[in-house]
Amino acid sequence: LPKEATVTSDRTNVRRVMLALWETSSLQDLWRAALQHMSDAPVELVTVFVTDDRWRRAASLPFTREVSRCGGGTRDFTQVRAEQLDKEAVAQAEGRLTELATEARIQFSFTVLEEHEARKIGEYVTSESDVLIASADLKRRPIYAEIARLKCRILLVETPDDAAPPDDS
Repeated sequence: LPKEATVTSDRTNVRRVMLALWETSSLQDLWRAALQHMSDAPVELVTVFVTDDRWRRAASLPFTREVSRCGGGTRDFTQVRAEQLDKEAVAQAEGRLTELATEARIQFSFTVLEEHEARKIGEYVTSESDVLIASADLKRRPIYAEIARLKCRILLVETPDDAAPPDDS
């Protein structure tokens, strides 16, 4: 029993650095910011990839079409295609993060949440000393209000992608 108490008390001393990602996140810029917040003290890196619910909503509309990047052809944009794009984006982000973490010899966890599950990000916050790092584009996303309520430090990183005009959808 005393050993469990030690593990529990040690666990509270571990600070978390959380990366919040989505399909348009500049992982390289966010990674650099995360590395700046990892010191010699025990740090746990938690990555949460948030899928964009708007893809699924758009795919549910009967008139939604996908325009090919090569050649400009179109086809129906379906729920199956939206899920395929989500899976590809998640796999790409997790693969790149694995490369970066392996190079830096850092272990991390990787979780996927749908945007409507954003409040679950709060379950990963263990103390006020935790840091959540995300692209400044987060301010334009529906989940921002939920994220802003977290009892941890929130660092929004300006990236080249953040220069895009606000999304009015």
